[in-house]
Parts: sequence; C-alpha cells; structure tokens
Amino acid sequence: MPSARDRLDADLENLERMLPVWREKLRHEAQFWPQFDVLAQEILARADPQDRQYAQLRIDTMLTKHAPTRLGA
Repeated sequence: MPSARDRLDADLENLERMLPVWREKLRHEAQFWPQFDVLAQEILARADPQDRQYAQLRIDTMLTKHAPTRLGA
C-alpha cells in the first residue's frame, strides 16, 4: 500500500504533467488560474499536515516552470 507521501507525489506529478497540455488548450490564459487553484487546493487539503509545505513548494516550482504570470500578483 502506498504511503501518504507516495500518493501526494503521484498527485503532484499528475498535476505537473498535465500543465503544458492544459495551457496549450486554453482559449484564454485567465481560465487557467481558477481551475488550477481548485486542483492545487484539493491536493493540499488531502496532504498530511507535515507534507503541506513540501507540496506547496512543489506547486510553486511547477508554476515557475509552466504557468502564466498571475495578473495582479
């Protein structure tokens, strides 16, 4: 049975793997953030409390590599 960290890593890897394809299919960049935020928050909510900082760092890193700049950020 996979550990909680293994499941978290799998969720994060799936999210990162879909980012380039997802962005390619967007009609407008503004659609990205609401959708991404929901998915990221679901992953963070499922993470063990001691793994949340780790997960947030992974999410921040994938956004640096793959995401549009958030307007107003």
